[in-house]
Amino acid sequence: MQFTKSELEMIYKYACTTKEDTVKAMKEALSAIGDELTYIIIRNAAEKLGKLPEPECSRFIADNKAHHIEKSERSVLRRLAEAKERVKQPVLQGHDLSGIERFQKDTRHMIVFDVLNNDSPVGFKGERYRLFLSDAGYNIARASEKRGEMKIRNHAAVAAGKLYPDKKAEHDR
Repeated sequence: MQFTKSELEMIYKYACTTKEDTVKAMKEALSAIGDELTYIIIRNAAEKLGKLPEPECSRFIADNKAHHIEKSERSVLRRLAEAKERVKQPVLQGHDLSGIERFQKDTRHMIVFDVLNNDSPVGFKGERYRLFLSDAGYNIARASEKRGEMKIRNHAAVAAGKLYPDKKAEHDR
């Protein structure tokens, strides 16, 4: 017997331990259903279940319920895994890529850096920043890196708002 996806979802929602209880719950719900399409879906699902012999029907109901639970758990587990991945990468703070700092006349450098300790002049340990800097600001950042307050992860030269990433980072030379 073939069930539609909508019928399987309704069977999952009204699933009880036995065929009798499941069909009874679905039929009782019919009187409260205002939407005609939902009414038809539930009615058809209940009729189809009623035609299946026991214990095959109870096993079908249990398998359908397990499938829907597994499907929802997988999606929850997937979302949790994605959230854990995002937590591994610090949130990028500081200047926006399209911010006005990038287009100022004296801006010559864009750096992305991690704050290594709380002595850093910018941020707190574990944070990651992007800043657009003048030559003087970049020299201050390099001095801060030498003192161990931060680690520059990425550098790009900036000219008229355009970024020119280093082939080999200047700070690694």
